[in-house]
Amino acid sequence: MELLKIRWLIWLFPIVFFIHDLEEILTVEYFSMVLPFKVTTVEFILAFSILWLIVFIGCMFAATNKDFIGIGPIRYFSILVAGIFLANGIGHILQSIFFQKYVPGVITSIFILVPFCLFSIKELLLVNLITCKQIIIYLALGFILQTPFAMGSIMFAKFIVKIVGNG
Repeated sequence: MELLKIRWLIWLFPIVFFIHDLEEILTVEYFSMVLPFKVTTVEFILAFSILWLIVFIGCMFAATNKDFIGIGPIRYFSILVAGIFLANGIGHILQSIFFQKYVPGVITSIFILVPFCLFSIKELLLVNLITCKQIIIYLALGFILQTPFAMGSIMFAKFIVKIVGNG
């Protein structure tokens, strides 16, 4: 029964990610004014779509108990919730505190993303599918990897928009 709950959480994750990024999509141009580079809404939508598609395909594999890019289903889901996306949600909250104002993604981080990740981690711990040591390692990796993943997808999106715009 507990593994069925984990499977439902895996299927639910792309929806949580979509809702979180929808908040970012709607406000990214406003926030990009304080960044050292500009990101248009179109570029961000394309970048998000690339990342979302990878996450969705990975979750589809994980939910059907198949490896994705050489990573086992539970490890893949654990890296997402205990690593990359928990770090992302915490990052939004810390940015909001640092800037002392709204930053894109902070509302869904507080009310949806971080609670979902913490609940998923609790469920993974309850059925001994993850350890506290793994959580710490994945969270550290999440803080390290989230920026290169985001920047890489944004740079790729800028490249695609430039090519399509010139074609």
